[in-house]
Amino acid sequence: MIGGLLGLLGGCRSPSLSRAPFAFLEPGRTGVAIKQPLANRHTLDGKFDVGPVQDPFGGPPNFYHVEDEGEIKGKYELSLALRQVITESTTVEFGIGYRQYEIEGLQPAPDPNIEFMVDTVNSLQFYAALRHYFDGPDWLSERWKWFLEAGFYFIPSVAVDSRLQFLTTSQPISSKGAPFEVLGLTAGAAYAFSDDLLFEFGFTWEEPLEDLSVDLSTSVDFGSGQVIEIPIEAAMRPVGGLIFFSLTWFPFA
Repeated sequence: MIGGLLGLLGGCRSPSLSRAPFAFLEPGRTGVAIKQPLANRHTLDGKFDVGPVQDPFGGPPNFYHVEDEGEIKGKYELSLALRQVITESTTVEFGIGYRQYEIEGLQPAPDPNIEFMVDTVNSLQFYAALRHYFDGPDWLSERWKWFLEAGFYFIPSVAVDSRLQFLTTSQPISSKGAPFEVLGLTAGAAYAFSDDLLFEFGFTWEEPLEDLSVDLSTSVDFGSGQVIEIPIEAAMRPVGGLIFFSLTWFPFA
């Protein structure tokens, strides 16, 4: 199936080349890359310390330690980068990306009176990646190459817009996560569309080097001066991958 897809793409009408395919991979040449993820799925393992939460009916305060698992689904993602050729088959890339996604199925408290709902999660990431290209099999056009890539991603902050439903009261929460780092491994295929334009697609697996720490604390006002503080300290670990498509233009010799 994959071979048929690559053959179909390779057979699409493309501009004729004035040089050998991938001749633009010359040491010292710089390209501009734009990457658009097509699908993004990560599991999210969360550990939550909730409390002390005062009982609104006068009972003793409540403490919880909860471990739960949710799912991250990408809503909008885009990254821009500069790619420098360091050998005829190796490049280094420096870029910035924006991600907006949602989290489903994560509940930080076992109390049925407390429901946690994430509306939107936003983050910027800065990254550096080292990529190596390999010749494709004989049955493919010379315009195709495979590649492997290792990347390091730094996320300075994660913005979390969520809501906490406590009994009959809904309280919005706007939180910022602490900085954290991620390693990514990528495998994919590249197609030389023209003398200086590269089409690429692939799969990236992402593994964090540390948990993402987020303070989700909030308070609920029941009126008549009764305010219940709900401290929530979260440690979350997103693990998963994404499928992407990218364009790289090499105008700079």
